[in-house]
Amino acid sequence: MNLQPFDYHTQLRGSLKGQKKTWDWFSSVKVKDEQLLEFKSNLLKNTYRLDKESNPELYEKVQVAKDKLGLNIDVTIYQAQNSVDNNAGISYLPGEAHIVLSGQIMKLLTGDELLSILAHELSHVRLFTIENSEFEIADRIITSIANDYRSEDVYIETARLFRLYMELYCDRGSLLVTDSIDTVLSGLIKINTGLDKVSVESYLKQAEEIFVSEKAKSEYQTHQENYIRVRALKLWEIEKENSEKQIRDMIEGDIQLNGLDIFKQNKIKDLTFSLIKLLLKPKWTRTTAVLSLSKQYMSDFKTDDTIVINDELINTISSLSKSVKEYLSYVLLDFALVDPTLEDVPMGFAFQLAEDLTLKDFFNEVVKKELKLGERKLSDLHKKAAKALSEIKESNQEHIYED
Repeated sequence: MNLQPFDYHTQLRGSLKGQKKTWDWFSSVKVKDEQLLEFKSNLLKNTYRLDKESNPELYEKVQVAKDKLGLNIDVTIYQAQNSVDNNAGISYLPGEAHIVLSGQIMKLLTGDELLSILAHELSHVRLFTIENSEFEIADRIITSIANDYRSEDVYIETARLFRLYMELYCDRGSLLVTDSIDTVLSGLIKINTGLDKVSVESYLKQAEEIFVSEKAKSEYQTHQENYIRVRALKLWEIEKENSEKQIRDMIEGDIQLNGLDIFKQNKIKDLTFSLIKLLLKPKWTRTTAVLSLSKQYMSDFKTDDTIVINDELINTISSLSKSVKEYLSYVLLDFALVDPTLEDVPMGFAFQLAEDLTLKDFFNEVVKKELKLGERKLSDLHKKAAKALSEIKESNQEHIYED
């Protein structure tokens, strides 16, 4: 089994490395001796240390996981005190890792399931130590940004997706170590339900029913992480690398305005600017008011005399979610109304673009809502605006269609 980071990990790392000053600063930050002492002191105060002498079988499992994951670090395990929730967590420091078990994990899990959980936690270390520890640096950067109260929602969503993909990576690490998907999933299900007996088959069916029922809906659904993890691991076991697109679609879904990460935000920006460039291709549109509005969307906006409507753009917009199509329709309306001196011509052009870009129904609804029109008045506006547009003379260079 080839345990590799997800594309999302690699993509975010590349994006963050592009911010050289930030990347260099986080790369240079070292854990100080006093911080190490404070961390270990807090561990001892709030946990019971499970030493090797008293728990040889536990550390044998750790060694099995380390060997299969290719790790050479010291590992210490602790049981959290006064903890009700079943959980496991790991803290990685240079050359050493500290795993804290919470709740009734030791009683709840079989020996193989406990191995799976230990392997999952140690897989975090594996991800953080490969490729010059760059994924660990990326994790610290995006987590720090997302935890800042001034941060935009896109950074919070980016951090959430990065961590979710990390959990899937670690689940694959568990599968690599145990070579048993039933063991990995039963351990995961037991920890999250608190049950000492579970049916993996039943839980998988339950997860599949959820995704099948949501598949018909056009809007992206946010699912519980457990369902995503068990389904993703099952898909991986069956199809390996061929499952990556299905897993990505399941996790990230359609682009929604209220669920953007930094990459989806950039896609929305690119689409917006393409739409504005199409709107401003005809020379008659480039009035002071229109150009001023375009600068509000993009401070360094420049017109593009080469842009055209092509199949790629049409297919991209056609596949967008309802919320994004509504947003683009509002962009069209913004430009249709910004300069009254152009009268009905921009509205005619906006109606035409909306139809060409599969936004017709959405744009009509936005126009009716914002201009408070009924169907009859909307029809009258269509005719009036189309007539005004037809009287405008454009050169071949101003055409918006691909030859």
